[in-house]
Amino acid sequence: MAKNKEQKATLLGKYKDLIDSKKGFVLVNSDNVDTSTTTELKMKLKEIGSDYSVLKNTLFKVALQNSNQPVELQTFDGPTAVIVFDEDPTTAAKLLKELQKTDEKLPARAGVFEGNYLTGEKVMQLAEIPSREVLLARLMSSMNAPISGTMNALTGNVRGLVMVLKGLSEKEA
Repeated sequence: MAKNKEQKATLLGKYKDLIDSKKGFVLVNSDNVDTSTTTELKMKLKEIGSDYSVLKNTLFKVALQNSNQPVELQTFDGPTAVIVFDEDPTTAAKLLKELQKTDEKLPARAGVFEGNYLTGEKVMQLAEIPSREVLLARLMSSMNAPISGTMNALTGNVRGLVMVLKGLSEKEA
């Protein structure tokens, strides 16, 4: 359905705000996606603070040009949707990968994270990266390891002495 100039200007403004206000986005092929899959994906994305929208390609390309986005990103055709995120790009990529396990729907075309261009393959590689919380937990564990090792070394001799004295007391009794 054709849009008038006011509708196009409104949509263009919405796209510019979407690009400028978020840390990144992923473009996906929205061809052959049924309503139930779209609704399920939208609900899951809402839970993680992301959003899904079907695009008007021409207007979105104009918004990309006006927002100084990577030039490589502006070469897409056909039915396209965008998934925008604020925080962690891996969570959106993981949802896409989970959805693709059941069907070959919504393949990633390209993406942008903090101004850097990502190919469709790199977007899917993001799904392999552990989440931010897991990485922070691993960091804290590795920072805690030297302290734990030192405490085990210091208490090891005392523990050994206690075990020897306990063995002697049981032997005498």
